[in-house]
Amino acid sequence: MPKLKCLFYLLGLFFTGNILQAQSIHGSIFSNGGQSVSYLEIIISKGNIRKTTLSDKEGKFNLKLPENGNYICEIFDNGIHIYRKNIVINGDILEKFNVSGRDEKAIQEIVLTKKVIEQVGDKTFFNVENSVLSKGNSGLEVLQKSPKLNVNAAGELTLKNKEVSVLINGRKMNLSGSELNSYLQSLSSEEIKRVEIQDMASADQDATVTGGVVNIVLKRNPKGLRAIAKTYYLFRKEKYQVYNGGLNINYGDEKWNMYSDISYNENNDYGTSNGVFKYWDGQRNINENRFKQYYDNTSFRLGSVYYPNDKNTIGIEGYYSKSNSKMNSEGTLNIFNEDIQTVNSRNNSLSASPSDLWYLTVNYTLKTDDLGSSIKFIGDVGRNIMKPFNDVISAYPESPQKDSHFLYETHFVSKYYTGQLDWTQKLKQNWELNAGIKLASVKRDNLLDVHYIDNMEWSEDLNQKQNFDNRENIVAGYAMGSKTFGKHFLKGGLRIENTTIKGFNRVNGQEVKQDYTKVFPSLFYKYDLGNNKNISFAFKSGIVRPSFRDLNPFVIKQNDFLYQIGNSNLLPQYNYNFYLDYTQNKQTVSLYAALTENMIHNVYYNVNEITYNQPLNYGSAQGYGLDYTYNSDVFKGVYLNLTTGIFYNVFKPIDLQSIQGIAFYNNVYAQFKISKTTLIELFNNYTTTSKYRNVDMAHNYKMDIAFQKSIQDGQILIKFKIFDLFNTQRDKSLSHYRDFDFNFYQKRVTRGWLISFQYTFDNKQKMNNKTVNSDNESRNRL
Repeated sequence: MPKLKCLFYLLGLFFTGNILQAQSIHGSIFSNGGQSVSYLEIIISKGNIRKTTLSDKEGKFNLKLPENGNYICEIFDNGIHIYRKNIVINGDILEKFNVSGRDEKAIQEIVLTKKVIEQVGDKTFFNVENSVLSKGNSGLEVLQKSPKLNVNAAGELTLKNKEVSVLINGRKMNLSGSELNSYLQSLSSEEIKRVEIQDMASADQDATVTGGVVNIVLKRNPKGLRAIAKTYYLFRKEKYQVYNGGLNINYGDEKWNMYSDISYNENNDYGTSNGVFKYWDGQRNINENRFKQYYDNTSFRLGSVYYPNDKNTIGIEGYYSKSNSKMNSEGTLNIFNEDIQTVNSRNNSLSASPSDLWYLTVNYTLKTDDLGSSIKFIGDVGRNIMKPFNDVISAYPESPQKDSHFLYETHFVSKYYTGQLDWTQKLKQNWELNAGIKLASVKRDNLLDVHYIDNMEWSEDLNQKQNFDNRENIVAGYAMGSKTFGKHFLKGGLRIENTTIKGFNRVNGQEVKQDYTKVFPSLFYKYDLGNNKNISFAFKSGIVRPSFRDLNPFVIKQNDFLYQIGNSNLLPQYNYNFYLDYTQNKQTVSLYAALTENMIHNVYYNVNEITYNQPLNYGSAQGYGLDYTYNSDVFKGVYLNLTTGIFYNVFKPIDLQSIQGIAFYNNVYAQFKISKTTLIELFNNYTTTSKYRNVDMAHNYKMDIAFQKSIQDGQILIKFKIFDLFNTQRDKSLSHYRDFDFNFYQKRVTRGWLISFQYTFDNKQKMNNKTVNSDNESRNRL
């Protein structure tokens, strides 16, 4: 009760302060010809009263003042004084400042040169709306071309060669893999204000975020209607193409805006694979497969944001995605004992994984003062229904009595609910305090029915039947503070999370229960060396929780010689990450280290000539690296985003000797602007042979090249792109286990050419002609 009273008392103070501040000054800044001037610092002062703000993209500003009176208005550009005027405040005042008479050359430089990359605290801001990426790119393409970020050859978004967590307007996406990529593909660069890149998560992020964080901040759309239609076709091989089409519609007014998009994607793929289990007793299991894969996805997003006044923002967004992945595989399994073949089988597998996913999220933000303080609530509810199945036929030409035909049908439903409340208080003398709580609940029901052919009839295999449910509840809270003092910036925080897991297997009556609480500290320090140079240090601890499926004590037969089983004794994995950065202008050198305890890893082992695959806490790992990033115009019209580095991994499994190795990687995105309407893009990814946990990864290389042309003042964009130009992308690895080594090779159809078309309809100019005060202030949508 005392905590609730304290919270209501603080809220009362905020609301009282909002009522008392009834005076304001708002308006715009412009130069000769009426051209707006953005991102200037405005200071309004009287005695001990001093208020400051920045003009937005359209040169507009708004300041609340505590009392009426005679004030002095001063305007600065990067610390240079360019304007001064005495103003009498009596209620709400509208002012239009013409700064043309001061230094016209400097003003024009302000208008024409807007910051693309900024360092703000522990984040890098990439202002997409001011960059060459502002038109004609999907959200995924924007991330691929952003500073420090890369999409590696496997299609994963990485920062410091590690996967990152993706947020939209500060909200973590409860999507992963193909679902997340589909969502990012549906976004257009025209919607994105900026990308905030945080090399290491802080205490306000979930403890499961152990690497970097990327927050995509969306614009508030201008008044009027804007529609973007885009489509592309990718040809790789006859019958194995990709089709995509999407429509994005936005409509905005003074107080609200509505946005929506719908997209469809269809992918036909083909490949071959080879796997060899080489046992220490001389046995070899050789699997060879050919597969055809099909994937389709239809997604729809609809949302609206309402701005009743300058202090309140209310948003709601709904998302629906329906997808299906099908695979038809034909292969052989041959087993040799020394040089004598003991098993010869033919295997056919037809599998599918249909998914039906939706979520609804609501958002409310209250600005509590003019310094940027706020209270923010985000609520999420979602559901995902999946019904994967696998129809497997095994035939033994030399022993027909061993033939088998199994059908695995799975049905699972996942439901999640989250509620998050964040408080930010900005104080004078460059202090900022943050605190928040989050409640998250996930419930999953799992059902596996297994049938087999017996005497020409289907029979149920009760030995493999699975029916279990799991519930996970997480209660989290954090407190964080930051301060800038002189050339120093310090940010520290603590996050505490309590996790409760309950699972019940309805088949065998077994229960799984876990209840644990853990504290996760984080720290960031930066020292400004001057001349756009700084040095920074960061630390964060995190957790990886076992999946529901891994915790269930299931047993599933993959074939006559391979079984997959769960592990109800699986413990969480803990991570500790450090880095030390030196940044000079547009390049950064980084040293980093990552330590892992109780590593969760899927392990193969052999019992009586049968191989089992089970998740285990399989030891500890250490990773060290040296990373270099560069992003800038190297020449006029040539932009380069380079990430390169070396890393050294050490893995200490519980039943093998230490495995360690060093590797090098290099990721390059280069853009060549041929003219105002034509550009060429080059993508290059290369990684040498490396070691990850108990796996030796072969080197991998991929190069893409694209040509883009805009016509009709950018309304039409045409792009031609070649993927995997030299047809070098493939998966090749050697895994080490207690009883054997596993050699794997897979090659998909990766080389192909793409042509895309985008058309933008925008009546913003027509709408602006009908109104005097056009409000194009950028705000978070949700």
